[in-house]
Amino acid sequence: MTTKVLEVALFPIPNMVTFPGAEVPLHIFEPRYRTMVEESVENKRMVAVCHTKKQISAAKAEQSITDVLSNNQATYSPKDVFCAGYCSISDKTVDGRIYLTIKMLHRVRLGQEIQTLPYRIANCTIMKDEIADSALLGEYQSKIVSSIYELIKKKAPTEVAKFDTDEWLSLDPSEFSFSVFQVLRFEPELMQNMLEMTDPEARLKLISKTLSVG
Repeated sequence: MTTKVLEVALFPIPNMVTFPGAEVPLHIFEPRYRTMVEESVENKRMVAVCHTKKQISAAKAEQSITDVLSNNQATYSPKDVFCAGYCSISDKTVDGRIYLTIKMLHRVRLGQEIQTLPYRIANCTIMKDEIADSALLGEYQSKIVSSIYELIKKKAPTEVAKFDTDEWLSLDPSEFSFSVFQVLRFEPELMQNMLEMTDPEARLKLISKTLSVG
């Protein structure tokens, strides 16, 4: 089977890990990335939000992440696996800032870079999970749903009624193992590790273990 290649514009954001199905709101005001968004919408090109793996030069104490990205294109290098989707612009301000949402459609692996300036574009390949039919998938899924329910009940009791356990349990285990990050957040490197896993049972096991430890 031929692996599908997608042309993807890259938006590296340190500590930002996204998963398929997520809707990621962003506020873009750096000129390079405003151009990236506008051209990607016009050309129907996907945009990826990428956690970063390398800081080439240290940021100054008073600089924000956005300042660093604005001043040094090469400061942050994207991880090799991330999610990509299409931008939907909700608003543009008079001074040029853009408010948008990216609906993450695919988990992809970084391939050959085909453009560096003014922003990066790379050919990426879609990553798929392995097929798993272990009976443990359902057990892990059930444990995770129960853990999330208890967390919500403890930290936000007024929100418990909105958490439909039956709906979460009805999801395909692979889809569930990504969708669960709509309500869970772990350390970025741990989430990146989970994103890169192609064995859904291993991912569910790690999520369950992390919740039980936490």
